[in-house]
Amino acid sequence: MSATELDEAEAGREASESSGAGPVSERAAIVRCPRCGNEAAPLSDGGCARCRSLVAARTLPQGVSLDLDRLAISKLGDAPVEAETPAHRVDPLIGLVIADRYRILEPLGRGGMGIVYKVEHVRIGKLLAMKLLAGELSRNQDVVRRFKTEALTASKLSSPNTVQVFDYGVSEGLTYLVMELVNGDDLGRLLKVHGLLPASRLGRIAVQIANSLAEAHATGIVHRDVKPENVMILKARDGTDLAKVLDFGLAKIREGSELSELTSQGAIVGTPYFMSPEQIRGEQVDPRSDIYSLGALMYRALTGTYPFNGPSPMSVFAKHLTEEPQAPHLVTPSVPVGLSDIVMRALRKDPGERFQRIEDLQTAVVAELSELGTSGIEALLDSGALRRLEKPAQATSDKDAFATRDEVEAYERKLRRTRLGISVLVATLPLAGIGAGAHYLLQERAVQFGGVEIEPNDEFGQATEIPYGESIRAMLGKRRSASESDLDFFRVEIPQSPAGSGQSPADKLSRLTMTPLPNIPLCLQVFRKGETRPSAQYCTGRPGLELDIPAVKLDSGEYYLAVIQDLDAYGDGRAPFIHENVSDEYTLRLGPGESDASLEVEPNDEVSSAQPISIGATLRGTLAWVKDVDVYCPKVESTSAYRFRIEDEPREAGIVLSVALAQGGSIGTGVRVHADSEQKLTATDAPSPYTGFSFRGFSPPCLVVQAAIDPFFSKDAIVTKRDAVPRGSRAYYRVTLEPAP
Repeated sequence: MSATELDEAEAGREASESSGAGPVSERAAIVRCPRCGNEAAPLSDGGCARCRSLVAARTLPQGVSLDLDRLAISKLGDAPVEAETPAHRVDPLIGLVIADRYRILEPLGRGGMGIVYKVEHVRIGKLLAMKLLAGELSRNQDVVRRFKTEALTASKLSSPNTVQVFDYGVSEGLTYLVMELVNGDDLGRLLKVHGLLPASRLGRIAVQIANSLAEAHATGIVHRDVKPENVMILKARDGTDLAKVLDFGLAKIREGSELSELTSQGAIVGTPYFMSPEQIRGEQVDPRSDIYSLGALMYRALTGTYPFNGPSPMSVFAKHLTEEPQAPHLVTPSVPVGLSDIVMRALRKDPGERFQRIEDLQTAVVAELSELGTSGIEALLDSGALRRLEKPAQATSDKDAFATRDEVEAYERKLRRTRLGISVLVATLPLAGIGAGAHYLLQERAVQFGGVEIEPNDEFGQATEIPYGESIRAMLGKRRSASESDLDFFRVEIPQSPAGSGQSPADKLSRLTMTPLPNIPLCLQVFRKGETRPSAQYCTGRPGLELDIPAVKLDSGEYYLAVIQDLDAYGDGRAPFIHENVSDEYTLRLGPGESDASLEVEPNDEVSSAQPISIGATLRGTLAWVKDVDVYCPKVESTSAYRFRIEDEPREAGIVLSVALAQGGSIGTGVRVHADSEQKLTATDAPSPYTGFSFRGFSPPCLVVQAAIDPFFSKDAIVTKRDAVPRGSRAYYRVTLEPAP
């Protein structure tokens, strides 16, 4: 598996190309991170090597969003909110050892199912790839059960043309699949570079794909997602292409209706260009579905285009069901007619009219290659010859080596013998010594909480534990490198609500506080155990500003908190200086939240998570971090007239409150609410309290609140673009829903 396996959203990238005549051209690489201004090379996952932002330094085809950006509510008056990426600046899993043997080294790619990492088998010192199920999927017990079943089946495949699955399980709350790390690139990327492949080259690759599918079909496995991105290509020493098929069984998991809901909120999950008609109709599939998909793959590789194009996935699906593709040799005259006929037979709508076995298609391709005078075909059918070619192709340029199945299985056999020996040893201990002996053999000594961080704690696996409700003192000390600040990880477990308390898990509130440092702006990220994207990120935007969120809704369970210097350039273009502080401490605490019903409850930054407000109620809120947005939706059952009353306290110089109404997916004109006594005379500026938003109760709009730059503030005070971004504030505003006069 290479770094590109999950490098694009599987359906999104394909659909974006369907509106054009051919593959989308590549954009020039971004050489400067748009968040922190760094000009250094990006990490392997496309993230900035300095601030860890994945939105930085990405090279993407035009028109492909990869769902990296989640557009926040924007254009409130004259103070638009920049799109906020869900991608995190720190990966809490780097350095973690999974199942006592797989150390996570770096991310390789990401997709709807989860993330793929390069890992090191710490016991044998070899490299592998690990796929982790996305956090929301790993909490679905049915998905996890089917994941294990499919992984068990796939682990039995041993063809040299299949990416080997070595291990799978659940550890540290993470559902993982360990597989062979492939020193190559996927066929999809190859086709983007070359457009199409010569018939002889494509034929040799197709023969090897058929090798892989033949073994799978013989054991009852249907791949269900044969496409160029799921075929890895290695180069043997003599230049021979070695093909390896990956992701057996995972497509079946994606087809579950509950998984469709989880991964795409009802969107179609699949790859429209390569899906068989019966798969599109949701019917039971058999190996002939893979034959159709392989035919579509061959069509794409031979002609440079897909069998069917369209402006949307649905239009492509419809053509798979109702239209006949143009023969490949008519699209590209250099395609041999014999090979074109093979592809067209594989693409028959009726499975009964296709090749009935993948071996039949393979035999036809081999015969056509022989007719064309292609040499060395016999070696592609010999698994021993393929393995001999594979060994030098997998060789790496550095001291690291990729693990093989034999090496992994040898370790597992040794591990089983060791476990047996320990169990015998414990069984033979005298009864009086069992307590002490078992304790030191099988357990770790508990670490007493002392209220101070334990260094090093800059990796997920080294997180300092904080009891819920306790405070801890810590320092952002020496830089990890010239371009990386210190990083602190903490682990906190939020307990279940006591039995009989009458409090449901959904009602449980916590309070999150972090005192500031005098010279370093801080960011705090909150991760659920088993997830690599933060469920929340709070950056105060300037040194000396305390973060205090009195009521935040967090389910019970294990969380990791990450504290790092805020390295966002905020549009300034200049990379922030990496600070060190070896004398000043910050304090971090996650504990029980405030029970005051008048306080806003986070998160409430979107209409879908908006806080309800009843008639006559007044809610108090803060905009405590950069780009904080609060949304309130009226809870009314009458068609009478109502209005919002918005009051604000004086804020830091240059910052005012901005409010607007949201309804039907659109945002109205924003109004800046000024707490000072000076009267503002523009149409979008008003003094506090502001009562200009009136509406009828039958279809009430929601109120959106955020911070904005005061246009009346002296422009001389804005030295850089960083100064033009509203920072967090401790000032409270109040929102009241009242009858309109």
